[in-house]
Formats: sequence, structure tokens, C-alpha cells
Amino acid sequence: MLLHLEAVTKSFEGFQLHPLTLSVERGEFFSLLGPSGCGKTTVLRLIGGFETPTSGRVILNDQDITRLPPHKRNVHTVFQRYALFPHLTVAENVAFPLHLKKLPSAEISERVKESLKLVEIEDLQDRRTHQISGGQAQRTALARALVAKPELVLLDEPLSALDPELRMKMREELKTICKKVGITFLLVTHDQEEALQLSDRIAVFKSGQCLQVGTPKTIYEDPSDTFVARFIGAVNEIPGDIQGEASPETGEIVLSSPLGMFKLKKNGHSLPKQVSVILRPEKMRLLRSKSTTQENLMEGEIQDLIYLGSRTEYAVKIGPSTFKVFEQELERLKKRRLNVGDRVFLAWRGDDAIVLPQST
Repeated sequence: MLLHLEAVTKSFEGFQLHPLTLSVERGEFFSLLGPSGCGKTTVLRLIGGFETPTSGRVILNDQDITRLPPHKRNVHTVFQRYALFPHLTVAENVAFPLHLKKLPSAEISERVKESLKLVEIEDLQDRRTHQISGGQAQRTALARALVAKPELVLLDEPLSALDPELRMKMREELKTICKKVGITFLLVTHDQEEALQLSDRIAVFKSGQCLQVGTPKTIYEDPSDTFVARFIGAVNEIPGDIQGEASPETGEIVLSSPLGMFKLKKNGHSLPKQVSVILRPEKMRLLRSKSTTQENLMEGEIQDLIYLGSRTEYAVKIGPSTFKVFEQELERLKKRRLNVGDRVFLAWRGDDAIVLPQST
């Protein structure tokens, strides 16, 4: 274990970070995910030394760093706006933390060269920051973070200012660099896709509280509550009451809802009578005609559709609810084309449903 937060709290006027105990492994890419104002940046600042906890301890590599100032922690922060010095060249910006440590000039030169090469901007070393693009500035800030060989790199939404295509490219490079150099990365983001793509593990926050920690697969497929389920990706939700077992042999239970009666698979959790059934759009099948073999069938009408190249997203109106369904393009091309107003059927398997207590 590299980083451990032990019952850390922080109180501001109008905000309270609830006691947080969290561990990050060495070499891990760990993300703090949540909406604006949930406390994730506060946690980052507590780790970086820019804030002091109201209570609790911050431990890095078995050393209590709770009261240490930022420059005495072996931690480097890449800020959202990069915080580069405009009067210095790219190479001079990268070298800055090494000059503070008063390392020999030859060692500084060699380490700067290695760091610039790692992020593929060695040909920009003599340019000033106003002469480089946003993506190049992001690479410069990352090179400056890596050159000092910290134990932990903190990333404060570093990709949010980039255009979509460059953001996707930098995500791939960040993950590659993390594995190549073996340094632990801790990312703050509100972008669910970014967290899923980059992270070994994710901590989801809401209103100053950590709701769940797990791998991207666990967070997406087995969320702890309806907020996590909704925040980590698109969902369809059916509220209802559990009526009992449909078949003890198969482990199926029956759900009664305003949209009909459905069969679900037990998930091993103890559930109250009132539950919410969460269905991911890609787990639902869009049928052009009624099927007698499909389980959990619902009839509705195409309300809207959006073509996105690799897939088409449909909005299907069923009673008072609107369901989102994704159909991959290769699958869609084999079937009858659909238009707004067409009657269709949605089907889903009971073991694809996420069953959670209804949120209050």
C-alpha cells in the first residue's frame, strides 16, 4: 500500500467531508469520481498538502504526512490549468522542480531529456508556453510532474480543457505512462467514461461521502445504490415491489410494477419489498415484432433516435416512462429500419437487471 487515508474529515462553511478511510496501492491508477461539489478535489488537496484535515491522518509510504507542507511531500500535482510559467521554455518548466532540489546541472539536463521523451515533446523543448497547443501544454505539465520521480502524481481534471479527439488520445497515453514508469496516479474527474477507461479502481463520491470503491467493472455492473448506478452510466429504471419467488429451482423472483410483471434473478443481497430495477441500455434488446420466446417483454413507441456511427440510440416511450436502448450498427443493418412513431418491443433478461432498494 502506498497511500492510506485514515478517517480523514474536512469542514468548510457549507461543506463537510465525512470520515474517509481509503487506500491506494503502489503503481495503481486510481480515480475519484463524482459531480461538482462532492468533495473529490478537497480529498486531492488534502493529499497534496494544500489543505489540512479537520481530523484523521494522511499516510504516504508508511510516513504520516498529514501536517507536512506540499514541497516536503514526495507528491506532484498536475493542475487543471497546468500552472506553467510563461516566461520559461518547455524544458525550463520541466526542470523547475529539479532546480528547487538543487540537483547538479548535468543530472537535471539528463532527467529533463528523459521526461520530455517519455511524453513525446522533446522537439518542443525551446518553445515558450504561448507557442504550444493545449495538448502540448498538458504534456509539459505531465513531464514536469514525472521528472522529479514522485511516489504519487495527483491529476486535477487535467484533460477537461482539451478537445474530444485529443482528450481520447491523452487518456490512452496517461494509462500507458502510468504502467511504464510505475508511479501511482490519482485522478479527480467528473467524467464517467474517463474514469472507466483509465482506472484500476474508482471511488465514487456524493455530497462529501464516498459511496463505493471498486474496479470499473464492479462499479458499472454491481453499483452499491441507485446514485452510483445512475452516475456511472446511462440507466433505465423500473420501480416495483417484489412479490415472491417464481421458481425456487431457478432462483427467480417476481417483480410487480406499473409496466407489468417481470422475472428477475436473485443477486444474493437481502432486498426490501420496494426495489428499483436498473437496466443498462446495451443490455436491452429492441425487437421489431412481438416474440413468444423472449422474457420480460414490453411494448412501446420510438420517440427519438440518434445515429452515432457505431451505434444508434433509441428513446422508446412505454407508458409514462422513456427507455434508452443502444443498437450496434452491424446488428441494426440486418434488421428493418426504424423511424420515430414505430411500434416496437423491448426485451431483457432477468440476470441482466441490477436490483437495488428504491432511493428516497
